[in-house]
Amino acid sequence: MPQHNPHPVPTEPGVFVPDEVQGWQDGYDAGISSPPHTPPTPSVRDVGYMDAWAEGAAAGNVDGRTEGWRWAYFNDRPRPDPGGAGGSYEARDSGEGGHARGGAFPQSWACVGELPLLVVLEQFAPGLHGREGLTGRQLAGACADKGVTRLYLPVSVHSSGAAQEPTGDPLTDAGYWHGTVRESLDEAAPEAIDHVSVRVVRFAALLRYEPAAEHHFFDLLPVNGQLP
Repeated sequence: MPQHNPHPVPTEPGVFVPDEVQGWQDGYDAGISSPPHTPPTPSVRDVGYMDAWAEGAAAGNVDGRTEGWRWAYFNDRPRPDPGGAGGSYEARDSGEGGHARGGAFPQSWACVGELPLLVVLEQFAPGLHGREGLTGRQLAGACADKGVTRLYLPVSVHSSGAAQEPTGDPLTDAGYWHGTVRESLDEAAPEAIDHVSVRVVRFAALLRYEPAAEHHFFDLLPVNGQLP
């Protein structure tokens, strides 16, 4: 089982979230997507954040070796190369073949990253705010409250470049098109497929999210298995 953030989040209203919460989560995301070695700790002024980042990176590296590496796709990190860490990182069967549109999404890639989940959270649970290490737990909690076990977001998987004027939408500002969050593949698939066929672009995908406690885990299901 994946390790979890050991830094507690205050439950009292108006109390600041400690920097260690985000530090650990940022480090974990880096550690599980950067095989085979634990990534170096960034130098920042906040010592608490740095120490927690180092703890998280070490935990992510351990989980990468035991649970499987993940691709920080929307953070522009390269596809994981396990090297001497053992194992392999490759596409898996998406398991979506039983759906009417499942044949267009034969593969899934295990990924990690807060950026696209901020969009999912904003659409699925308006009023909840991510970041500060809270995005994953906010989204997982919203799914639990609504009895939802999976969410899908149509996305482009090739950036057109950062937006000239910030929009406040994390994916759009990074140059990625996205559609609307849906609770089933059959509902979400047409938008992703149309992005390829109607707009005559080569690459799009469905982001598939399943609640994973505070972690920023998701699967990327490319249309027709095609990635840039």
